[in-house]
This record gives sequence, C-alpha cells and structure tokens, in this order.
Amino acid sequence: ECEPGYYKSKNSGGACQPCSAGSYLNTTGGSSCITCPSNVSNSLVASSSKFACFCNAGYSGPDGGECRACEPGSFKQENGSLACQYCPRGTYSNASAATTCLSCPNHTDSAANTGDKRGCICNIGYEGLDGALCRSCSVGSYKAVNGSGSCTACSAGTYLNATAGSLCFSCPANTFSLVGSADIAECICNIGYAGSDGAACTACGAGMYKGVNGSGRCLDCEAGSYLNMSAGSVCVMCPAETNSLNGSNELRDCICNVGYHGYDGRACDACAMGTYKGVNGSGSCTDCTAGTYLNATAGSVCISCPANTQSPTNSKRLKDCICNVG
Repeated sequence: ECEPGYYKSKNSGGACQPCSAGSYLNTTGGSSCITCPSNVSNSLVASSSKFACFCNAGYSGPDGGECRACEPGSFKQENGSLACQYCPRGTYSNASAATTCLSCPNHTDSAANTGDKRGCICNIGYEGLDGALCRSCSVGSYKAVNGSGSCTACSAGTYLNATAGSLCFSCPANTFSLVGSADIAECICNIGYAGSDGAACTACGAGMYKGVNGSGRCLDCEAGSYLNMSAGSVCVMCPAETNSLNGSNELRDCICNVGYHGYDGRACDACAMGTYKGVNGSGSCTDCTAGTYLNATAGSVCISCPANTQSPTNSKRLKDCICNVG
C-alpha cells in the first residue's frame, strides 16, 4: 500500500510513484494525487499534505489556501506564504503578479507602491514628461520641486552657473543681474555703486554719482550741482544764480554767482543798477565808486566815466558822468 505523497494507479502492478510538483496526497493507498489549490500555487515532489502547497512568486496567500496575485505597485520574488511587498521608491510595477519592480527612467523618482510608469516624475533640477527620460535644467535656470513642470529662469538679481540646479544664487551685495543669468560675472554694480563685475560693490560717496549699472567708476558732481548722500545716481542742481565746485556734497556749497548776492545754499538776487559784486560768494553788492557807473543789473564791475567827467557813488547811467570844473 502506497504511503501518503505516493500513488499507484489501479490495476497497475508497478511500484508506488511520488506525487508530482504541484500536487499532494494525504492518504495511504491512493491511486491519484490531488492538484494544489488554483494554478498559482506549487508543491514539492511527493508532498503529503495540502499545506505543502505554497504560493508561487508573484502571488501571496496561506499555505494550502487560495493565492492572490500581487497588485500593480507590489511584488514577491520568492515562493511561499509571505505577503507581497510594495515596490520601493524609485521603482514601479504596472502589472499584477510581478516578481520584481522596474527602475524608473534616469533622473526621475517615484513613491513606494507605484503601479504605473507615469508615477516616475522628474527629480528636482530636471524637466520632462511623467514616466519619460528627464533632462537637466540648463545654466541660468532651476526647478525646485519634483514633477513634470518646466525649469524656470533665474530671477533678476540671481544667477546659476551649473546644470540641474534647484535654487539660484543671490548676486553679491549692491549688484544686479538680468533674468536667466548663468554666471556670477553677470552680477554688475547697481546704479550708485562701483566695483568689479561679480563682486560686492561700494556706494558712491557724497558729492559723487553713477547713473548706470555696471563696473564703471563713480563720477564727481559737475560744477553747479551737489549731492549730499551716498549711492546717488544723479546730482542735484544748485539753486538759481548760484554755482558750486566739482564734487560738492552739500547744498551750502552752492554760492552766489558774480553779480548776485544772498545766502549760501539759496537762490540769489541780482545786484541792482549802480552796484556790483566781483566775486562768487555770499557777500553783499557794493556801490559803484565815484567816477564810475553801472546801467545794468547783476554787474560784476562798474564802468569808468569818460575822460574829464565825474559821477557820484552808486551812479546808474552814463549821463550821471558830468564834466569836471574847468
């Protein structure tokens, strides 16, 4: 009589035969073996118990029981009753009963338990379609999140000199760059600041200005203007009828012109006829001396009377010059 796990066909006078893989026999004297539950389970040769039937790779369930296929996004590499496992991050499985997971395309990533290739999305610093090969962001652009979004140009005032960047670098202090700048040398000094491209820039001092971006130097305020602050882009014109020296840094550096009088830093008034002022500054106008006259305002020098004539001080007309005695 055959032992469990072995059988002998009826009317056969031969030896007992072992049950083939995928079947079992749990009784003695059997003439045929019993197939393991479902076609996704297996057993060793000469198995003598239903519980010797185990799930194939890609399927999970109790020994001797029903086996279920691993769902997309999961896998099982070995035979047995172990549960299906989630595909790890960076892989996917888009079919049921998977025994292994597939790697996502280059420069993409996926969450655990991903069941579709489209779940592989571009890494930070890369752009492309979900589930496809992603390309790196070019210099001067970045992408700070995973996904199918496009790379973004570095904003003004920043730069990025490497591919596949996730963040642009801020330009040095008091510099500026255009959108999409790809090198620190593209960070140039702001208006009102001077220095080398790609380095921190220094403010122009009072009395100086710089009206354009770039590495140019600060310039002195021209005569007739002033600037009483640093980092200036344009100098302020002096008040009416005043003047100043190059590089003036205060309003009071604006002084009255020749022929005008008033206070430093304020608009000046013209000297009246018969008076003059021959120097710049805040001094008063002076009466023309005897023997001279001035028939215009804002004069810097009085006119001498004709020969052998004389005039009183503060004379305003030529006819004030009268012949001398004799």
